[in-house]
Amino acid sequence: MTYNSKIALLGGAIDYAGTFPPAALSLEKALDRASRWRTEGKHPWLMNKMVLPVTEIKKLTSQMLYELGADGTPWLFAALGTACQSDQSAEFYKTVEWDLRELRRCREKWYYSSCRQDVISYETKLPASILTTKGTSKIYDFISPVLERAANLTSNEVRDLFFEISFEGDWKLAIENSSQALVDWLDENDELDLIPGLKFRTGGTYIPTATQLAEAVSKVTSHGLRFKATQGLHHAVTHGKDFGFVNLFAALNFAQGYGPEEFGVKEVEACLLESESKNFEFHKDKFCWKKFSMTLEEIEVARRSHGATFGSCSLDEPDEDLFKEFP
Repeated sequence: MTYNSKIALLGGAIDYAGTFPPAALSLEKALDRASRWRTEGKHPWLMNKMVLPVTEIKKLTSQMLYELGADGTPWLFAALGTACQSDQSAEFYKTVEWDLRELRRCREKWYYSSCRQDVISYETKLPASILTTKGTSKIYDFISPVLERAANLTSNEVRDLFFEISFEGDWKLAIENSSQALVDWLDENDELDLIPGLKFRTGGTYIPTATQLAEAVSKVTSHGLRFKATQGLHHAVTHGKDFGFVNLFAALNFAQGYGPEEFGVKEVEACLLESESKNFEFHKDKFCWKKFSMTLEEIEVARRSHGATFGSCSLDEPDEDLFKEFP
């Protein structure tokens, strides 16, 4: 296999969430699909890690993984946190604290097992009621103790911690407040080896507009945060209201690499809406969209900054559509 711009841009892009709707596979069937993917996929390098709720992660054993097709290579997981409906920071902290302690116990159990397993990211949802309050103090009160505890409790184990926010309601203020609160925390805790991020739903019951998603991409990249998407994104290139994952990763990388002055919200939105696959050009040594281009090294640098992945309940659909659009 020759390394090229398609792999540089999209390698490890998918966090496989096969136990979630609409696929809704059993844990065993989802693990079986993930274990076979590396040899069966047209683009086996698309999968990054597997998304499971904390309660399901606790069920994992080496015996289970081997019997479902594991070959002894390490398994990577993203943990979906326990839901907390309270708008009290103490209750939110208590919920996340419990999750992180359980994940640490899992890691201690797995570390010297016959099949290495690692939880490398954690995702939780911020209560909607705190996202659009005046200023960032309430959001900061929620995230600060959680991030500090995560950095201390998991050390270098959980490298990414994502806070999900909604595009519904006063979405622009929610994005502004939450991203600024994370930046404020980073400025005060730059000695800790943890860069937080924001998670957005790009499909499901509420599909964001291109303007909303463009604002999210621009804000996250310009603030030096991590980005996570989930739902939708089964198409390689945008079709109608369904965003393409090539569009999203192109927009993220160009926004990160060029900066907001050269690739601002307007350019991000146009990239997200691009429906002609021929306008995305994958070359051996560079990736291009219209007048914008990035070398392999520039793509890698941009991806190290935004750290983006997208959750998908299917591996086959994005894999097959990518092959159809970019054989």
